[in-house]
Amino acid sequence: MLHRLIQLTATLGMGTFLAFAAPATVDAAEVINSKGDILELTLNSGKLVQLDRAATSVFVGNPELADVQVQSPTIIYVFGKGTGSTNLFALDSDGKVLLNSPVSITHDVTSLNAALQDISPNGGLRARSTPTGIMLTGKVKSAAQAEDARRMAALYLGGGTVFNRIEVAGAMQVNLRVRIAEVSRSVTKQFGVNWEVFGQIGNGFLGFATPTDIVGGAGGNITRLGAGSNFISGYSDSNASVLNVIDALDEEGLLTILAEPNLTALSGETANFLAGGEFPIPVPQEDGAITVEYKPFGVSLSFTPTIVDENLINLRVAPEVSQLSSTSAINVGGAFIQSLLTRRAQTTVELASGQSFAIGGLLSNDGDNNISKTPFLGDIPILGALFRSSSFQRNETELLIIVTPYLVKPSNSRIAEPTDGYIPPNDKDLYIGARNFRPTLGDAAPVADQRDVAQKTAASDVKLVGPAGFILE
Repeated sequence: MLHRLIQLTATLGMGTFLAFAAPATVDAAEVINSKGDILELTLNSGKLVQLDRAATSVFVGNPELADVQVQSPTIIYVFGKGTGSTNLFALDSDGKVLLNSPVSITHDVTSLNAALQDISPNGGLRARSTPTGIMLTGKVKSAAQAEDARRMAALYLGGGTVFNRIEVAGAMQVNLRVRIAEVSRSVTKQFGVNWEVFGQIGNGFLGFATPTDIVGGAGGNITRLGAGSNFISGYSDSNASVLNVIDALDEEGLLTILAEPNLTALSGETANFLAGGEFPIPVPQEDGAITVEYKPFGVSLSFTPTIVDENLINLRVAPEVSQLSSTSAINVGGAFIQSLLTRRAQTTVELASGQSFAIGGLLSNDGDNNISKTPFLGDIPILGALFRSSSFQRNETELLIIVTPYLVKPSNSRIAEPTDGYIPPNDKDLYIGARNFRPTLGDAAPVADQRDVAQKTAASDVKLVGPAGFILE
């Protein structure tokens, strides 16, 4: 260990060591009589030590932590240069030890503790010096207050390590519910007349025909329609038969998609969710070999919550809905590769617990109108309708993505499951009563008939009502 030894002489007492003169803040009140007790110093400050007898040499065990300045043979000024522990020694002219005192140098956290009280007056925030930094303890209401305290300690320290042992009293976990709602409406209308002359003898008829592709004739090609959409009438004589087909279709379609993924994560951590699958993609290599890669599809969710205040959540969320489609499909090495229809959003928002926010939306409206006709004949007023066909199609799509975060805590009680209260049916219920469950009343025994459940509804909550449904606790 490196020691700094100072030999005291009559000329050195006020000469050589004046370069290390104590700060002006040091006064006579700071002179202490040391009997070997611990000498406590704060960083970049010092104290005067008064000896019982004159010393001829003074030194410290670790000069990197403390420095000594001799004011007189009996007065020593000790200055803290770094945090940690060392020893101060003083010897007389006979080599006897006049002083062997432990020295502890810590950070002055008095002003820091006063500032921490402004962040959380009732939280008991405290800063304590450590050999390598500052340790923070106490309790706050939110992670934002804990982060403010950490930043303040880091700025005050100017270097070293801040050990954060602050306890956050509020919830530190966030549950995110994402609702992806899509409605796709389509309207298709077709109407036309097509004529064909057959070289066969037959009787007149009127009715509906099975759909078929009709090629040629005055109206050109007519696409096969759905079942029951062709109205057929005909006329025949001894030489030929005339068949006219009236193609009519009026169709409306409605498609709804609702995905509601739920995830829970700690503040500052990222959670991922995927409900779907992975489809293989062949990838040709340079040597002619083919490897397989997998691409996920379905409903996925990735989010990172950060609790910034007692009831405020900063949320970085990225929901995605994708499905396989033959549109824009490609052929790779003889393999038919489907494409993905993807709806994706990524954003950062701030919400209070329980509040909802629409982070993405889409409104699409497209139409298609086609008319096929026989030249000149199709343009004749009124009668021209017999020589043309028209088709009209319109598609509307509405997509909305809504996020709702909740501050949550783990539950000590048992969490209800969807299968709670469900009892498989016996043969009588299954074959005679046509039931796929046995109704229950809370935790009571199964009842024999659903009518009994209806009669007892007022007395007890029914878990399962009707031929199908959800079980709610």
